[in-house]
Amino acid sequence: MLVTAGEAVGAVAMLAVAAWCWTRGVSRSEFEPVVPGAPPFTSVDYSGTWIGVAFAAVLAAGLLALDAGRRRRRASTHRGYHG
Repeated sequence: MLVTAGEAVGAVAMLAVAAWCWTRGVSRSEFEPVVPGAPPFTSVDYSGTWIGVAFAAVLAAGLLALDAGRRRRRASTHRGYHG
């Protein structure tokens, strides 16, 4: 039961890490209009390293959540079994 709770907490922590990495990996830059009367230009730059780490963190969170669910289901099915 303690391992399942630890995996659930780990999954939530990995999602927090993923959100933090994603915000670090996306940057916006505002540019003035080139021609008077034209709208300003916004550029969005993505850092592949930060986005990749965010993806890996989401993957790890998913695996932890799946394993926690498997452990919980297995514990509930074996609870009433006496051999």
